[in-house]
Amino acid sequence: MVFEDSVGLVKEELDAVEAALRKNFMSDVVMIPEISRYLSEGGGKRIRPLLLLTASKLCGYHNGDRPINISCVVEFIHSATLLHDDVVDEAHIRRGKASSNVKWGNEASVLVGDYLFSKSFQLVAQDNDFRILATISEASRRLIEGEVLQLTQRRSIFTTEKEYFDMVRRKTAALIASSCQAGAIIGKAPEETESALFRYGDQIGMAFQLIDDLLDYISEEEKLGKPARNDLREGHITLPLIRLLARAGEKEKKMIKGIVSSDEGIMDGAAKVLDLMEKYAVVEYTIEKAREFVREGKKEIAGLPPSIYLDSLFAIADYVVEKRVESCLKGASL
Repeated sequence: MVFEDSVGLVKEELDAVEAALRKNFMSDVVMIPEISRYLSEGGGKRIRPLLLLTASKLCGYHNGDRPINISCVVEFIHSATLLHDDVVDEAHIRRGKASSNVKWGNEASVLVGDYLFSKSFQLVAQDNDFRILATISEASRRLIEGEVLQLTQRRSIFTTEKEYFDMVRRKTAALIASSCQAGAIIGKAPEETESALFRYGDQIGMAFQLIDDLLDYISEEEKLGKPARNDLREGHITLPLIRLLARAGEKEKKMIKGIVSSDEGIMDGAAKVLDLMEKYAVVEYTIEKAREFVREGKKEIAGLPPSIYLDSLFAIADYVVEKRVESCLKGASL
């Protein structure tokens, strides 16, 4: 099974999620649905809804709208963070077009992001399942902690792999893990199955962000849908740079530190950093680290009963690393 098969298994439900998102964007405050639709129509693989829907089917839930509604919840939370991130990072491009803060301003982007957060918890309340509320609210808390950690680590060249992984586990993996757990809760899975799916999601979320951070260096804007080398420009210290600093010589480290500490001459600096990353096999190192997380994620669910939905989770795990890197190298959109 490949990623496209995984999407096909729940295509009807994913289409229903898209319709539900459009419905829940509605507000008589015109700017809210306008910005929300603009962001949503930018595309995206809907990884979190895909995992939630697949997990719920794996656990025996096949009739009803609960997975669709909770998929809207996790997607609203994710979308809210994108709106806020673009303001924090002073971004200009998101998914291949002008970011919302460029079109409507920072104030509007922040406020509509706040609206999406509040709307997500209204939908959780309507679902009326305390355990869903618990996992989603915990993921949201950890996500914001991760965002703050990323802010405090900005331009900090002394950031360690351990500190970086801790930030990623909160910022990205928490909501992906919660999506998998929510699917299991909806499917009334045994506790051990629910825990296994949560741990799977955590590992896959880690791998997903590692590859995101790598692609920022090795891909181009037309493939990423946003400016390449943006992490370097914004001073975000991610695994490729951490590994490079660990391997570089003293003169090289001094040069890298100068580039990271200033956004002047960043294009020339980026080319030098990329050359050094090739010299020290940073790309290969980052991919292998991501593969390690994928392998661990697969192990977490390997003991679950065989099914087409289990195969689908394995295929999604493979996509997170192999297919995204392959698409980048072939020039396909990510």
